[in-house]
Amino acid sequence: MRNGAQDTQLTNQENMIYMGIDVHKRHINVAVMSEHVVLGQNHVEIRDVDAYMVRLKKKYPDRRLRAAYEAGFSGFALYHQLESLGIETIVVNAADVPTTDKERTTKSDRADSLKICHALKCGQLRKIWVPPDELSGDRDLVRYRLVLRQHLAKTKTRIKMFLYKQGVQIPPELESSHWTKAFQAWLKEQTMTTASSQTTLMLMLEELQHADQVYKKHLRRINELALTQRYSHNVDLLYTIPGIGRLTAITILTELGPIARFAKADQLASYVGLIPMQHQSGSSDRNMPIQRRAHQELRTLLVQCSWMAIKGSNHFNMVYEHKRKNKTSQVAIIAVARRLLNTIYAVLKKSQPFMESGTN
Repeated sequence: MRNGAQDTQLTNQENMIYMGIDVHKRHINVAVMSEHVVLGQNHVEIRDVDAYMVRLKKKYPDRRLRAAYEAGFSGFALYHQLESLGIETIVVNAADVPTTDKERTTKSDRADSLKICHALKCGQLRKIWVPPDELSGDRDLVRYRLVLRQHLAKTKTRIKMFLYKQGVQIPPELESSHWTKAFQAWLKEQTMTTASSQTTLMLMLEELQHADQVYKKHLRRINELALTQRYSHNVDLLYTIPGIGRLTAITILTELGPIARFAKADQLASYVGLIPMQHQSGSSDRNMPIQRRAHQELRTLLVQCSWMAIKGSNHFNMVYEHKRKNKTSQVAIIAVARRLLNTIYAVLKKSQPFMESGTN
């Protein structure tokens, strides 16, 4: 996330050594610059990063080292590693690194690391917020629910496809997107045409049972997390907002982190991706559809919550119906999602429950 305009230039630039790092699975490419000259570019194996940085600090004992790299698959592991070595480090959004047309068309690791290094030296980078380790772990736990849910859904689909392949017709009264106990009991009674096919079905049902048990166990762990001291108060606050359940509340809290890092509601809306794109040229100023850059999971979740909110709240239903007068339902529900997000911001910022009057 953009955490406001954070100038990466330091007053004592002459004493700075800048590093632009391009991160890969097994190695990093490091471009090193002083204020006036490129000092070198190196290919460093991941296992040798500590030793390389220690050598660099010894080579420039009177200089401050500052590094930047793009957020990606490796998360913040390198950030913590470099910070522990006393190297000032920022993580940036790849889309925010200034890139020329030539750099786009002739991409290389060396060019990428040098590009990041030069932008860092020139103060052109904005750092993203790095969550504390505890919050990062909580976020991983909550996010894993989607992985388990998808695995459960795919397992169910495989079983149904297997039945169709075997020519087994599901009774109409049991044909449903929900796997009822009656349907599962019916499944266990099915006899396939061959012993191998029967074994396959039994193994698939065992896999389904195991996936279901793991998913339910995981939900219990998330509920336990929501009851901890660091989350319980805010979970209760968010639960007062129409359309938001406790599972949604803990998801929002772990994804956003402390609400204080957003100076105003517009910043939060920009982070989630619920603000329109804008095209301004001369006297022309047009508002466009919502921006593509977004926290996709949160934005999708808020839209889903908005459909529930308009059914259970006059306040949010009025917002929806007002927009529906001259907009499509898709545009109207996005407006509700933005209002819902503003409400979340106000409730957490003021530490007060939602009031149906809409005074939040």
